[in-house]
Amino acid sequence: MSSGKSVTLLDRCRATMPYLVVLAVAAYLYYAAENFEFEQSSGRIGPGAWPKLILILMLASALWGAVSTAFQIGKTDALDADADEMEALVRPPEIYPWLVWAAVAATVGYLLILPVLGFFPATIVYAFVLMYLGHYRQFVHVTLLSVAIAFAFMFMFMRVVYVALPVGIAPFDRLSYALMAAMGVH
Repeated sequence: MSSGKSVTLLDRCRATMPYLVVLAVAAYLYYAAENFEFEQSSGRIGPGAWPKLILILMLASALWGAVSTAFQIGKTDALDADADEMEALVRPPEIYPWLVWAAVAATVGYLLILPVLGFFPATIVYAFVLMYLGHYRQFVHVTLLSVAIAFAFMFMFMRVVYVALPVGIAPFDRLSYALMAAMGVH
């Protein structure tokens, strides 16, 4: 490979094509979700709301991928690509299979403590453990992020999707009821 190799229009099309396919499929599925037939009831979202929300994210991701791929191709030098390939062969990435098993164990533990602690505290612990296993070691940031994740999921499930979550046993149920009252869930 020479470093002066130019990128052709065909190369750009090949790299962008998967994103365009995803974009087309997402657009079709959005159209299908837009035409769901259902009986509208006041104060409730229809059955197409969640698929459409996910499809909007899918459309945005595919559009971002198509545009960034179309403009990024050819910016890296071929010699740099060869050097990166050789580096990957000489020094393979570190793989920690025990972390996968630890995350599986944390998930099982989460399912076991969920009925006891309730959704909010159990999710804080679970998110904290997963971030710690992911080698994120800034204690204050991990703690604040765990609380924010638990609160965001609790809000989404209880206020948006209307799913009842486990409140836990005493004294943890008091925290769940206090948060539910603060969110306006009755």
